Amino acid sequence: MKQFFGKKSRSTLALVIMVSLILHIVAVVIFGTIKLVSSVLREPEIFEPATLDVAPQKEPEYQVNIQQRNQSTPPPRPPAIVVNNPSELNIPSLDIDVNIDSSSVYGRGGGGFGGGLSGVREMAISDLKLTDFGYSGRAPGTLEGTLIDLKRDKNGDPTNLNGMSQRVDAIRDFTDGTWTASRWTNKFYSAENKLYASYWIIGMGSASKAPRSFGVEGEIEPSGIVAYYEGSYVPQKDMRMRFCGAADDAIIVRLNSRIVFDGSRSNEYSKYDVTDDDRPYAPPIAGMNTKTAFGDWISLERGESYDLKILLAEVPGGSFGCMLYYQTKEDETMRVFSTKPFTTEEKKMLRDIHPDVAKGLE
Repeated sequence: MKQFFGKKSRSTLALVIMVSLILHIVAVVIFGTIKLVSSVLREPEIFEPATLDVAPQKEPEYQVNIQQRNQSTPPPRPPAIVVNNPSELNIPSLDIDVNIDSSSVYGRGGGGFGGGLSGVREMAISDLKLTDFGYSGRAPGTLEGTLIDLKRDKNGDPTNLNGMSQRVDAIRDFTDGTWTASRWTNKFYSAENKLYASYWIIGMGSASKAPRSFGVEGEIEPSGIVAYYEGSYVPQKDMRMRFCGAADDAIIVRLNSRIVFDGSRSNEYSKYDVTDDDRPYAPPIAGMNTKTAFGDWISLERGESYDLKILLAEVPGGSFGCMLYYQTKEDETMRVFSTKPFTTEEKKMLRDIHPDVAKGLE
């Protein structure tokens, strides 16, 4: 068999293979070195999360008021004040009437005899004008008063009540029936302004003080007139009492649908007999020109609300005056009746009327 390769050919082939192997080794070493160096020198890669598309949110239907919410947080407590000698500390006293009866705060009447309004009570009526027939505006513990003109109907046209007897009959018709202001105003002319009174002490003088007090001087003539008051009265103590007093021409008191006092000049303004011999009389008081009359003894309970209505009248005109007092069973001293405690201004005004009135405030 013929040999294809000789000795010389075999040695050359071995050399080629060896050189090729060396070259491959060198190439592998060089490539490995390059990869190693590049991996060391290369900066680390930082992976960031992908940006997400967030769906738009709707505006809230309401907003939170941060300022208002923060206000609910209680403020820091102030530092305590330490006094070494508290007995030497001079603290001014406060003139505050703590015995305020809730029934005598704004409304249709209230309760109380005597005493003084201080602090809150006096402030409540300080802006009101006080007249002989009451305050110019609603005041705590007062009754609402209406001035009626018997000479004219509700439209202002003349009535046929021209004589004294006819006017007296109109008053008697009222006192014998239901006592409401609407019975007067639906039939007769009345002053638009209302007055609010708690006591009924009017010194003898010209009857013109009535329309002047109600602000209708020149509009309503001072004859054939009625001043009618209604409201509620809440006594501040239990008592057995009776009304007393006098008027020229008329003063009548009705309590809970019953006439309990008539101190009118004559026995014709109500069914109450003012000339009853069994009922005591006293000398005139506070300059009045008629004797003092005394009503029925009645029992009143503290805190109970009573329907109180008072009628004053001047029929022929000229002079008018009235005095409404009360007595208790325990002490028959005659005192000025009032549906609430007196203010300083009221006491001053009453003392100026007559010394007898001043005594009735004690």
